[in-house]
Amino acid sequence: MLEVNHTPSFTTDTPLDKQIKRGVIKDALTLMNLSVNNRIKYKNKKKAELQQRVLTGKKIKLTPEERQAIFEKAQRERDIWENAHLGGYEKIYPFDVIKYKIERN
Repeated sequence: MLEVNHTPSFTTDTPLDKQIKRGVIKDALTLMNLSVNNRIKYKNKKKAELQQRVLTGKKIKLTPEERQAIFEKAQRERDIWENAHLGGYEKIYPFDVIKYKIERN
């Protein structure tokens, strides 16, 4: 079952409700890879980029090919992370055509 709700209720009326909602929230936060260490790394990276711009007076220009390569690398890393940390979730997008063909045969 897939439910999309822009204002979900996080109140818990029963022990089962509490168990389910706690698991959903925990799995979602794990999947998003939220952590203090990641936040610090991101802030330090942005700070270093800003200092580089201040010192050189210009932003490093990337070619479209370099930008695409960086995007694809980040996408691969994200896919690896997500697949390893699904928790109670099942990945439905992007659709795995190969797996679908094997299961249908």
